Amino acid sequence: MAEQVANEEGGPRTGTATAYLLLVVAMLSWSGNAVVGRALAGTVPPFGLSLMRWSIAFLAVLPFAAREIIAKRALIFHRWRFLLAIGLLGLTICNSLGYVGLQWTTAINAGLINSAGPMLTLIAAFLFHRERAAPLQILGLSVSLLGVLVIVLRGDPGALLHLGVNRGDLAILVGVATWSVYTVLLPRAPRELSPVALLAVLFAIGAATVLPLHLAESWLGRPLPETGTAALGYLYVGLFPAVIAFFGWNRGVTAIGANRASLFSYLMPLFSAGLAHAFLGEAIAPFHLVGAALILSGIFLANRKPA
Repeated sequence: MAEQVANEEGGPRTGTATAYLLLVVAMLSWSGNAVVGRALAGTVPPFGLSLMRWSIAFLAVLPFAAREIIAKRALIFHRWRFLLAIGLLGLTICNSLGYVGLQWTTAINAGLINSAGPMLTLIAAFLFHRERAAPLQILGLSVSLLGVLVIVLRGDPGALLHLGVNRGDLAILVGVATWSVYTVLLPRAPRELSPVALLAVLFAIGAATVLPLHLAESWLGRPLPETGTAALGYLYVGLFPAVIAFFGWNRGVTAIGANRASLFSYLMPLFSAGLAHAFLGEAIAPFHLVGAALILSGIFLANRKPA
């Protein structure tokens, strides 16, 4: 890490500036995941894509974590219920429902639903930890939410009148809610496990628990395709939004807290627009720039310390 300071127990923890950088990288990787998920929605089944994501991620980090996992297997077995719970919430349920939702929902609906993440995280933090949001956090959240609305509504408030709710919307909403609970529970993960070892355990849980779901969808007629395009998609979702994004998110949440970290999710509509412009040739309109300015302003406000 480029910047680390000592925590209360004498060990290193991620510094604030590094945490911000890791969270930005995580948002960029997850934005790419949404683009790839939409591109593969018609050919790759959702649970199969989720299985490939966690399987590839597990294989990628296992060489760096195997020795520690073996050495600390007693700790892992002792905390298996908690690890299974956050693995189901943050990986199996959230990710799978995201891919399921992309089968049916529209981009504008998905953007609005995902923008509820920080607010749901604030609610979950209060329910689980009685953690109250500071006034600047609420102000920053509101400003960033306004920026998201500008982008997903394409600068036209009248677009709200044309929104509909379908099963894809509901799937993504449940996924966002489970991710919020995962975020507020994450700091309770065993501190004796290194970030890499924790990821390896969670990736193993994600792959193992989604496997029966994929076997069911294969039996129903949606096996995993073996085309070159699909293979590239598997590699991307297994490395960037899994290994890189989860490492950045977990370290960021631990360093600055769930409420402040959740506000960085407002960067995803901004990054998604940029990736769509770069890879799909979609033009960046003035409302994208206005929304970006509001999103960044909201994050700045929420992360300011009161005088």
